[in-house]
Amino acid sequence: MRWELLAEDFIKTADVVQSPRGVLTLHEATDGQPERSPIYVEVMTPNGMAQELLVALRSSTGENWGTTRLNRAPGDPMFSEHEINLMSAAAPLIAEGVRRGLLVGEATEPEQPDAPGLVVLTLDGEVESLSPAAGEWFSRLPDDDGRQDGVPTSVLAAATAALRDAEHSKAGGGATARVPMTNGRWAVVQSAVTGTNRDSRVTVIDHPAGASRPDRAAADVDYGLTVREHEVTQRVLRGGSTTELAKALGLSPHTVQQHLKSIFEKTDVNSRGELVAKVYFDCYDLRTRDNRKRIQDEQYIRGGPKVLT
Repeated sequence: MRWELLAEDFIKTADVVQSPRGVLTLHEATDGQPERSPIYVEVMTPNGMAQELLVALRSSTGENWGTTRLNRAPGDPMFSEHEINLMSAAAPLIAEGVRRGLLVGEATEPEQPDAPGLVVLTLDGEVESLSPAAGEWFSRLPDDDGRQDGVPTSVLAAATAALRDAEHSKAGGGATARVPMTNGRWAVVQSAVTGTNRDSRVTVIDHPAGASRPDRAAADVDYGLTVREHEVTQRVLRGGSTTELAKALGLSPHTVQQHLKSIFEKTDVNSRGELVAKVYFDCYDLRTRDNRKRIQDEQYIRGGPKVLT
């Protein structure tokens, strides 16, 4: 991870995340000279790896939920254009699986105050199980059209839409809707079903619109930043040059540099790479360690920063 955040090299996570195509090969990134890459010389070659394909797990809505790396041994054929296109096409599906898995983990064992709510329904719309936070979410959703067994119409509508999608595709289905809540905020209601046979079940997850993203992580730690400095930090975490940050925030490059100077002083770092590393280790290293243990214990993993207790 320190190599990813601090070292100078080719084919890093930030490179593929910012790539329009969302896929990169080491051969492509080094112009056919992989020995130019320190990670190739120091890690890949000693461990019998000669090629690497890095894929951004980018959802259909453009959000990145991670990356995956595929490696090949010396003497294996190069990654073909067909294989690269296949991984590019599969990436949104994998990303959706990652996103849903994280939401399910947080819904079944809530750790955050705004944890998602999870309800499992039969194909007839009967409630089979509810997560601890589901009842609270139900109370926030409008009931202008009444409720069935206490379940809001918006949840039942999402379940029905997933079933229709499954019937059309002859496989699994899903649906997503934004719903206004009674407190004036918005919720996202997402449903999924694996099939249309009588043993299938529909899962519906409710969570806040604009739920936590990695580039908002700095807001979860008190660095003493101003609102504008938070915005600049979030942009730095997404990548991009000073000129790109200035354009996105409507500032001059000089003003961005002044904000960065203040941010570096408050977070005790000397560069953008160190800032990204600090935010990661302050906000997400604990979560990564916790999820590794949860995998070993055969538990659902959870997303977002780890809450210190």
